[in-house]
Amino acid sequence: MMSRQMKTIRWFMLVAWAFLGGSAAYAQELNVSPGYSFKDNWAVQLQPGVSQFYGDASIHNYFQKFNGEIALSGDLAVRKMLLPALGAGLHLGYAGLKSYKDRKADGTRVDFRLSGNYFDAGLFAYVNFNHLFAGYKPGRRFSVYGTVGVDWGFWNSALTDGITGLTIKSGSKNGTYTYKTNAFVVPAGVGVNWRISDHWAVNLGGTLRTVFNDDVDVWHDGFKYDQIFVTQVGVTYHIRPGWGGAKKQKAPKKNPCCNEKEEKNMPVLPVYDFDLISPAPAKAKPHAYPAKVPLAAPSGIKATAHRNLEFRVQILATRRAVPDFAALQSRYHLPYPVVEVHQDGLYRYSAGSFSRYAEALAAARKIKNLGVFDAFVTVYRNGVRIPLTAEMKK
Repeated sequence: MMSRQMKTIRWFMLVAWAFLGGSAAYAQELNVSPGYSFKDNWAVQLQPGVSQFYGDASIHNYFQKFNGEIALSGDLAVRKMLLPALGAGLHLGYAGLKSYKDRKADGTRVDFRLSGNYFDAGLFAYVNFNHLFAGYKPGRRFSVYGTVGVDWGFWNSALTDGITGLTIKSGSKNGTYTYKTNAFVVPAGVGVNWRISDHWAVNLGGTLRTVFNDDVDVWHDGFKYDQIFVTQVGVTYHIRPGWGGAKKQKAPKKNPCCNEKEEKNMPVLPVYDFDLISPAPAKAKPHAYPAKVPLAAPSGIKATAHRNLEFRVQILATRRAVPDFAALQSRYHLPYPVVEVHQDGLYRYSAGSFSRYAEALAAARKIKNLGVFDAFVTVYRNGVRIPLTAEMKK
């Protein structure tokens, strides 16, 4: 049993440390990106539940312990999502200690009962497995998550011998040995999360706290490390979900061609947009949609101009305006606010503003990693989109 539990803990630690190390530089870049605020993507989680003790003063399994060997537990955590699949935070935890054992490891009959309180605090990593393995999907309601942390635990426990009436408490001495009252702890857990709204979610999970000490139950009888398992049902409040911190922009005016009912039922379909100076394509057949729309150079503006250029990352182009397009930023967790430009019969939506092509290209790669796979770099001059040339990329 101990071998299997230790393998589980090591697996969680390897996953969390690998993603923390690999994304540290990326998360740092997000913190300094335009439109991104440190206040975004925080969550506060409250998890009441029940606790079970596993160690020398324990002999029963998970279900057997519900017959008199469970106590109340609670956990308060604050975390920040650094990426859609990875977060980090700190927590405070409590678990009641309650267990019973009627025989020793050598078979000797005993009547030992454990009682007391356990507290811990520390840092943890949070991994959303759905976003990690299935890719980021805006609006996903159900997800499976895992946590692993580094804590310091404290306890005040007592072991009572029902035969002799003797009680041994944590911190007391047994000959020359003094029982410890605190130690290093590694908590590892899994759970399921259901997002009720943008701000609220509920979750069900379990966390195994492995105490790197054998003194929680004030008894040494075979177990090297004492363990506390908690089953929790919690609620989470998400503070300012989404990667951007910019103010919401006004929604575009409704399309005057249609009444409200017709416009509501009309789909917003993307079109394929690209930077080529060429004659307009042949007229498409009816319902042959989407169509490729080339960008013509506006009159009076040279496509090779290098001054006063603004590079952006385009995420969408449609023939009909997108209502409340500013919401695209939180929907895709973009690190930049979204702006709209109506030109050449298309509504183009882009994010970010850069003076150099290389900066915009790096931002486009970030946005692709967030799930907008067809994002690409465009260039504007005086608010008008112009074709992107090879000279502009230098």
